[in-house]
Amino acid sequence: PGTYTILVQESVNAGALPFTVTVTTECAASGCGTAPPPPPVDRDGDGIADSADNCPAVSSVDQTDNDGDGVGNICDSTPDGDAPPPPPPVGDSGAARVVVAVIDSGINPYHAFYNAGSPIYPEGSAPASVTEAVLGEFGVEADCQLQLTRTGDFTADYAKDAALWARAARCDVVWFKGTNVLAKSFDTAAPKYLPNDEADTHGVGTSAAVLKASPEAIVLFLEGVNGTAEGYAMTHPAIDFVSTSYGIPGSLPLPGHIALSYTGTMTHGKLHFGACDNSPAPGTADGTCGPWWSIGVAGFEERDDNYVTGEQQEAGHGRNLTSGSLPDFLADFNQVLPYCMACEDSYNEFTAGTSFSTPRTAGTAAKILLEVRRKLGHAGGIVKSAGQPPLLAKGSLGGAPMSLSNWQLRRVMENAAWLPPLSEYDPINGVFDQVSVPVFPQAGFLFAGWGVISPDNGDVVAESLKQIGVIPRAATGDVARNKSQPYCVAMNAQMQARKSYWDFLIIGSETWLAAPAEDPYLYCDSPIPVFTF
Repeated sequence: PGTYTILVQESVNAGALPFTVTVTTECAASGCGTAPPPPPVDRDGDGIADSADNCPAVSSVDQTDNDGDGVGNICDSTPDGDAPPPPPPVGDSGAARVVVAVIDSGINPYHAFYNAGSPIYPEGSAPASVTEAVLGEFGVEADCQLQLTRTGDFTADYAKDAALWARAARCDVVWFKGTNVLAKSFDTAAPKYLPNDEADTHGVGTSAAVLKASPEAIVLFLEGVNGTAEGYAMTHPAIDFVSTSYGIPGSLPLPGHIALSYTGTMTHGKLHFGACDNSPAPGTADGTCGPWWSIGVAGFEERDDNYVTGEQQEAGHGRNLTSGSLPDFLADFNQVLPYCMACEDSYNEFTAGTSFSTPRTAGTAAKILLEVRRKLGHAGGIVKSAGQPPLLAKGSLGGAPMSLSNWQLRRVMENAAWLPPLSEYDPINGVFDQVSVPVFPQAGFLFAGWGVISPDNGDVVAESLKQIGVIPRAATGDVARNKSQPYCVAMNAQMQARKSYWDFLIIGSETWLAAPAEDPYLYCDSPIPVFTF
């Protein structure tokens, strides 16, 4: 600080004279001048100041940070991302299980419906049917057991899982951890397993319909509607049931049916459930639901759990007239199901068609078979033994040997199928159900085949288990459900018509001029064979 005189010599203009300027300076209250800043703190001595160091306590010259969370790898307990959630439950490999193959378009395993906490897996009942034994049967390797990111934001989750999906594309069969869903793709389009767009979500609904009927079932989702997928489903030894929800519109009498469906039923002991047309066309000639060894399913308007409103869906409890005639069974035509490509928690209140009636029937059959297998101590899939037919279940009950074949289960379900009384029909809702009409129990064969298959109404599951003999009947008033003699005559005649058509008229049929010497079908008026082998 001080006072200074400065001589200024102006030299811009010729003849200019010099002059002086006096300047006085003072210090600010804080003092004159500032001390130089202290050197930056670098505790680990790696040459990077603590303020910019992603690992200030441990030397890390390269500052590597794989997951970009601001914490360097050398200090990060999870350098490749946040700690994964606890591993999903894996079931007991010695427990009973049932596998239903669903052949269709893509599936959306991100959806809450398939995962713990959904309406079908409430708290305390997480899906746990997939066991190490099941993974082994389908050859699902560790790298193909996929833990999806699920935050509720499908777009962000799918992007974060990019490396996982790239790995999945190289897998033969994958398991979506935390679900009861396995998947295999026979479709060359990308992405594998997932829907290609919002118009490609049919498989989301069909797979969900199985699990809605039987949450403990295992769904093997086969992407790709083609003969290769069908052949795999019909011949794989670990698959119990096959559900197909596609075919030629109008049930045109064309020379073919679902590939190897007869082989799957006769040789491998499976049940095949095929969707009848979404028109009143007779199912007899339909390549999906018509062959006599397949189980054809049409539509019934059943009151359904509505996950959107939290109440029961309104329905007429009648036979839907816009679905195929002369089926084996009816099942719910209009369900509340997930049906989206890029969402994680929403439901379609009008998922309608025999496409969804059919997997619901397969799911209900799976629910019955699962309980039978539990009662008999049966683990694994279909049993094949020399000199015996394939068996869906084999074991013992109360010390006595017991077994169940696919034909026996079909006969039991025919007996147990529900014929709703006229009092159940709601004519007002029937008009808005895409038109449904009441089922007249005494002439149900004209409308309903054997009747309605439901996991919820009509005591179909309990009645089936009683007819098989794995649960007892009440001491009084609990009479076995059977169809009347006229009913049997009508349904037997329908079966004979189907046999004649597929065994003698359709050149592309597996049984054309090659019907089995011994008819395996158990007719309505014949006693069910004793359940022992």
